[in-house]
Amino acid sequence: METLILRGHSETKAKLILKLAKELDFSAKKLTSTEAEEIGIAMSIDEGIKSGILSSHEKDELNR
Repeated sequence: METLILRGHSETKAKLILKLAKELDFSAKKLTSTEAEEIGIAMSIDEGIKSGILSSHEKDELNR
């Protein structure tokens, strides 16, 4: 499985990309700005844990 995240500022072009994805049998979903932000935060936390910058305990405190 491959996952792609695309970000742009054109609603028309975003609709075209979603249509193309469906034609190519990809599942596609338009994210809200809140969903995109939450994914970014989660990725940053995971990277912090992997690099040792953020401990698991600190991650738990952020999720409260």
